[in-house]
Amino acid sequence: MHLSSMWVIVLLAVGASVALPAGEDAQAETIKMESENTGDKYSFAYETSNGISRSETGEVKPGAGEDDGSLSVQGTTSWSAPDGKKYEISFTADETGYHPKFRLVT
Repeated sequence: MHLSSMWVIVLLAVGASVALPAGEDAQAETIKMESENTGDKYSFAYETSNGISRSETGEVKPGAGEDDGSLSVQGTTSWSAPDGKKYEISFTADETGYHPKFRLVT
């Protein structure tokens, strides 16, 4: 899989994790935001006042040729549902695909 294809997968995964806020969630504020990008590695993390958190790291892994590298990504998103339960999705994404794990935290 080409590096550009992996970026499309990552962007789709990020886009799928973002929902339009409704009700009180529309008033949520970002209380923590961290970001770093060195060109071949990146990371970011954020938390919001309504209990949503997300973190992700990614690294370009070189291949045999200049255009043969791949992107390896891992991350976690957690939130509290209206019923008060906390959920979490953790994932890895690399040349083998997107691998999510969903769990009930509390």
